[in-house]
Amino acid sequence: MHDQPASEAGTNRRWPVLWAAFAAYLLDSYDLIVLAIAMPVLLKVLDITLPQGGLIGSATMAGAMIGSVVFGLIAENRGRRVALIAALLWLGAGMGAVYLVHSLGMWMALRGLTGLAIGGIWGPCSALIADHWSPRYRGRAASFVLSSFAVGAVMASFAGRIVLDTDWRLLFLLGTASIPFALVAARLVPRDRPAGKTRDGGAETGRVGIADIFRGGVGKTTLLATLVSLINLAGYWGAAYWIPTFLTRERGLSLTRMADFSLVMYAGMFFGFQFFGFLADRVGRRRAMIAAFGTIAGAVWVYIVVKDPIFLFWWGIVVGFGLPGVGGVLGAYFAELFPERIRAYAGGFCWNMGRIGAVLAPYTIGEIGSRYGLSTGLAVTGAVYVIGAFSLLLLPETFGGAAREKTGGPAEGEVEKSGG
Repeated sequence: MHDQPASEAGTNRRWPVLWAAFAAYLLDSYDLIVLAIAMPVLLKVLDITLPQGGLIGSATMAGAMIGSVVFGLIAENRGRRVALIAALLWLGAGMGAVYLVHSLGMWMALRGLTGLAIGGIWGPCSALIADHWSPRYRGRAASFVLSSFAVGAVMASFAGRIVLDTDWRLLFLLGTASIPFALVAARLVPRDRPAGKTRDGGAETGRVGIADIFRGGVGKTTLLATLVSLINLAGYWGAAYWIPTFLTRERGLSLTRMADFSLVMYAGMFFGFQFFGFLADRVGRRRAMIAAFGTIAGAVWVYIVVKDPIFLFWWGIVVGFGLPGVGGVLGAYFAELFPERIRAYAGGFCWNMGRIGAVLAPYTIGEIGSRYGLSTGLAVTGAVYVIGAFSLLLLPETFGGAAREKTGGPAEGEVEKSGG
């Protein structure tokens, strides 16, 4: 992305907002991934079973879903900047409190509370990107911010290698970096509209409530958008969670080689975010996401028919390339799909309620794999992605000529350029 005059690319604060959102979501991603990295140690320290360890992760996801509502309402009624700063502070406090918990129950409570912040960051970030970047570049901007997930995951992996053998709590303590960064974000992100005011400071629009994203025609959009997010995250965790095990158990890849698989996949993932974000700004959000769903479905099915383990190891780059395609574009798509007044709340809600798929998919694909083999489980994962592609046809295009055809009026980008 090259800097353009504000009238073409967005506001004159778009770049500080972009980097603030990138760093905020990186911290969010880091704090989500470290639990998985620390889990082998937690199982021993707490003397708990695998299902009990899974409950800690489930508590985190449950907190994230609630947090999307809590911080979404703060974003709409108090400002996106306020919500982002509050979520970053909350996140850091939750990570630092790791030294205060010593039992399974305490860990579940802490991760549930920390999950509130984990679920509260993306909604304000996506809305801020939409507020400061014009539609012409919004897909790339939102995908770039989401690509910090790959960076955060790699950072968490490297941090785990360094500190797990010394003091594993340091892995969580590093997450308190979100507290000083909240002060940085306060300087980078400009103040947004007052609560209850329109963007131009006009008449009162009323406070946003929990039910506002379910009223009228918005309710149908909310449910369909949540369905797309659920399918996307179910497919992601169905593939990312089980492909490594599939490669070792059914394709004979060594454990030593498998240890580096995540780095290969995350490398492809970073570039996948950029490519599909660019594609969304060229051909439209919906077409780009359909292409991403098709790409990853095909990439997963390759694992079923190809036997060469070394080829499949490097094929992880292609899998990583396709995995984030839909997620990266959803940030821009959700922001355009909903009215400006509720875009932070609605976008965060749809994204985080989709985490239900992330909770169900690993177990469901594992069950299928135990009965019929992981090849069948991966075949089902690919089919889920195909269903996702068709589900997008139930939602409108929000960008360019396709949006104009649906609405009968100018596309959003043309409205902004004309000063409308």
